[in-house]
Amino acid sequence: MTLTPRNRDSITEFKAGHYIIVKELYEEHYAALLDFACQLIINKEEAHHIVQETFIRLLGMRDRFNTLTDIKAFLYITVRNSCLAYIRAEKENEPGGNAAWYDEALIAAARCEVAAIREDLLHQMHELVPELPAPEQIVFRLLFYDRLSTQEAAEESGLTVVMITQRRISAIRLLREKLITSNLFSIPLFIYFVAVYCGRESY
Repeated sequence: MTLTPRNRDSITEFKAGHYIIVKELYEEHYAALLDFACQLIINKEEAHHIVQETFIRLLGMRDRFNTLTDIKAFLYITVRNSCLAYIRAEKENEPGGNAAWYDEALIAAARCEVAAIREDLLHQMHELVPELPAPEQIVFRLLFYDRLSTQEAAEESGLTVVMITQRRISAIRLLREKLITSNLFSIPLFIYFVAVYCGRESY
């Protein structure tokens, strides 16, 4: 793919972890990825989680991508693989909820257009991290604040890689639930917070 000037700007913004490109990627791909996931699994709540987790992984690896085509391919391949893994875990028959929080999340996303409000929301999200259970909080901080790899986090904490992965998933789910309860949940801002903002914030 030959990059246009705007596409080159987008890649630069993406690699720099700018919120605006996170929001643009969310607006362009989230609904389609959710629909794709829902065709593979019938649990819509889990489909949302898979898509959000995919965006978080993408942003965490953003220095590895040089084209918008590569970004899109990663999103779809990762969602597909995650859905297939979910099916292999024999959870495909769990219907799950209809994600009642989704409409509120769309409303919350509109508030994030203003930089000052967005910064305040990010700060409030940051203050909720210490409310996670200790095991999840430790892993969340190692992975998303200290930016350690899963292997490095395992060595630092004395946990196995499997335990790190399990607690990572649990921490993201629990933090999302806290944000929903606190009316702070915006999908693109949540992705940005976990994948970018935490690594720039001290604790």
